[in-house]
Amino acid sequence: MSNQRHGKVTAKYRVVTVDDSPAVSIVLQAMFNQLGIKDVSSYDDALKAFQDIEKSPCLYDLILTDLSMPGMDGMEFIRRLGRIKYPGVVVIVSEMQPEVINLASQLARQHNVHLLGNTAKPVHMEDVQHLLHKLDCLRSFGDDPLANVSELSLLDAISHNRVTPLYQPKITIASGKVNSLEVMSYIMPRTSMTQNDDGYFVGVARSNELLNLLTFQLIEKSSKDLIYFRKAYSKNLKLAINLHPTQLADLNCPDKFSLILSLNNLTPSDVLIEISEHQPLNDKHVLETINRLKMRGFELSLDDYGSGFTEGQHLYSLPVDEIKVCEPLITEIEQDYFSQSVLHSLDDIANDRNLKLVAVGVSRDEELEYLQSRFPAIQAQGSLICPALKRDDMILWLEQKHKETLLS
Repeated sequence: MSNQRHGKVTAKYRVVTVDDSPAVSIVLQAMFNQLGIKDVSSYDDALKAFQDIEKSPCLYDLILTDLSMPGMDGMEFIRRLGRIKYPGVVVIVSEMQPEVINLASQLARQHNVHLLGNTAKPVHMEDVQHLLHKLDCLRSFGDDPLANVSELSLLDAISHNRVTPLYQPKITIASGKVNSLEVMSYIMPRTSMTQNDDGYFVGVARSNELLNLLTFQLIEKSSKDLIYFRKAYSKNLKLAINLHPTQLADLNCPDKFSLILSLNNLTPSDVLIEISEHQPLNDKHVLETINRLKMRGFELSLDDYGSGFTEGQHLYSLPVDEIKVCEPLITEIEQDYFSQSVLHSLDDIANDRNLKLVAVGVSRDEELEYLQSRFPAIQAQGSLICPALKRDDMILWLEQKHKETLLS
């Protein structure tokens, strides 16, 4: 995570600015330079910018573009970026009305372009810092903690029982009620005498077989822990377990997952399955698996909403019970109109479909206060609420929450 809120950033982002006003481009470049980002390419012609980006789309991390420009305007520019599958993020820098910006966001998703946000002119330094902070948060979703770990090393950790679950609660802000505990996987160091930096969180295993082994070990341990959690807090507490898209693409996934649960005395009512939208949910096998899991009685959660390409209207066709809004949309939301607009739209959909809405990555009092004042039914998850904890620490935390509930 960079420290851009307090000075120069450490991430070496490559930036493109597209605006027919040279003055705007000069100011933006100066701001990025001041923050330590020197690789900034400026264009006053969107067509020329696109032609250069098209040669190497992966070369650029962040594009800031105006909407109203002579020749190729910002909307066509964004559409063409989608056509070449530009993998970075786009920010609109414009004085257009909110309705125009909102529609641009919807169209960007339809074109599979990730719109990170928008900022009005004139652009201020704190606007650029905020955008970079959101980009840092977004990029953290794409980090692979196992990039330098071999399949053999991961298999060794699984076979030697060094995979351990950590738990992070989701609570309803208004009532403080704990609804579920997300299960996160952590690899213990080879020698567990002391905690050290050899331990690491598990992101994406190398193969579907390893993922299934990892999932089995996590469920085996967390099912035993759930007994203690329910004693400490409530018999209705659920485990939230993540399934990776490669697992969902296996049409036998519902059978395998149900077998793992039954072997550990769990039923669908004990589990909330979290499905990341970091990748487009348009694979026919993935969609069939999602539907089968729902038919078997599992509650489903769409995780990391805002980090991928699921359109708002697509939420009406997915059989989910919960939407988790990703951290980049929640960070500093009290001052981010774009994120506020997205969350209000999601809240409307959640109310229409009777879905639960969860804000992920809540780490500041200002974020919590904003959410509490405008979304009374929303749930929250993040370090401000509670960090990810081991079993014994989570039991103590739940016991304290239970006492608070009795006193309120």
